[in-house]
Amino acid sequence: MKLTFALFGILMMTACSDSTTTKKTPNGFEYKVIKTGDGVLPKPGEIMVFNYIMKDSKDSLWFDTSTEGMPMALPIGDSANVEQEPGMIQVFRMLSKGDSVSFNLSVNTFFTEVSGGFVPPTVDTTRSLNFYVGVMDIMDMAGYQAFQTELMEKKSAAQVEKDGAEIDAFLKEKGVDAQKTESGVRYVITQEGEGETLTSGQTVSVNYSGYLLDGTHFDSSVKEVAQEKGLYNPQREPYSPYDVTIDQTSVIRGWHDAFKVLKKGSKATIYIPSSLAYGPQQRSEVIKANAILVFDLEIVDVK
Repeated sequence: MKLTFALFGILMMTACSDSTTTKKTPNGFEYKVIKTGDGVLPKPGEIMVFNYIMKDSKDSLWFDTSTEGMPMALPIGDSANVEQEPGMIQVFRMLSKGDSVSFNLSVNTFFTEVSGGFVPPTVDTTRSLNFYVGVMDIMDMAGYQAFQTELMEKKSAAQVEKDGAEIDAFLKEKGVDAQKTESGVRYVITQEGEGETLTSGQTVSVNYSGYLLDGTHFDSSVKEVAQEKGLYNPQREPYSPYDVTIDQTSVIRGWHDAFKVLKKGSKATIYIPSSLAYGPQQRSEVIKANAILVFDLEIVDVK
């Protein structure tokens, strides 16, 4: 399925148009129809996939799914629960694929009734929230799972391209001539090693030091490096090489891919796109979401 966010341009241009029609949900919640879709309403158990923009009454943007590249998904509940649903949720039962609508909520209502929590003390409760919603599709669970898989693959591919461009720009600026694996790991072999290139299933003992492109270190198996970079932990003694079975041990994929271009005794610096490291998950205070990682590796032994 091709994803497009052009709908939001239409939403923003037409949100104030005189052509909008006001409707009400069963409990009287009002919303405005900006654009009508195919008219086929969702059934209980189906998943509604939609994009939305949320702004407050001071025109401050709170959220825009189009910039995240990740539309929202709402399971449509049993119709027996309609009377207990907040008006905002009832709106979605009345929408079809291709519909665009807008509605307003007070800050208090949003946080207490929709989010089911409390209003954060830093939020101005005198403001209201304006929502602009565009329905992309309505799917069964199997269809949604396939859609989500496709979406994640596209996001991953886009992140690989973005990270690759950033790594290449960094290497060019530093005058570093690197090679690249098929998956996108850039590597510079500083010591060739001996024997055959490593293969899947082999167990290697590797010394490593990890850092970001800006040089901030986050880990090292080498005691002297750990001490120099302020990472030394006496509980880790004795510092020693780490054993990894290629394509089997649970380490980041970028390591496994890099090992397969090295040999026993090889030393190399590898540059790993975030999707081959920890992806969108923040690993630590240093390793943020979508962080590109750099490692100095030494293949000490092959078992």
